Amino acid sequence: MEEFKKYSELTKIDNRYLSLAQLTGTIPDLKKIHSALGEIHLNSEVPADIKSQFNVARNMALYSYFLYSLVPEVQLKSYTIIEYALRLKAEKEGVNKNAKRPLMLRKLLDLAVKQGWVKDSGFRHINDPSSSNDWCKSMVHTISDLRNSQAHGSTMLTPDFYHHICVCADFINQLFPGKAST
Repeated sequence: MEEFKKYSELTKIDNRYLSLAQLTGTIPDLKKIHSALGEIHLNSEVPADIKSQFNVARNMALYSYFLYSLVPEVQLKSYTIIEYALRLKAEKEGVNKNAKRPLMLRKLLDLAVKQGWVKDSGFRHINDPSSSNDWCKSMVHTISDLRNSQAHGSTMLTPDFYHHICVCADFINQLFPGKAST
């Protein structure tokens, strides 16, 4: 059960990382986490509101060192940033402007794939990108389902924040192509 952290433990690594280290053989290093997160950049053309929210996600990821249970919140934040970026891109492209209701995440993801806004080749974790964009096609449902499971209640705790931050950055950078900024 999650407990309120004691004041004396606020700046100490979350013990769950130490438990994971017994399996992985690696204890997270805060300086290395900061450095790795600091190397993930958004393009200069990305709107300031998106950059700001992306930095919130990176800071949350950094602070998960002290509170492991922030990791699912980082994951959820990455999904909401992707959705926000998709809305801005769709608006910029004049998509759905006369509709009474905005497009929801799954429709926005599908639109991004069909319009070629995102491609497998734009994601750093895909070593051999498919020209048919197989990964992007599968993530239409995957990202939507993962976001919904997080947004509507879940007790799942997984240590993966870095991959989510990278996918978020790669996704946004494809929506707003240009030079990388710091």
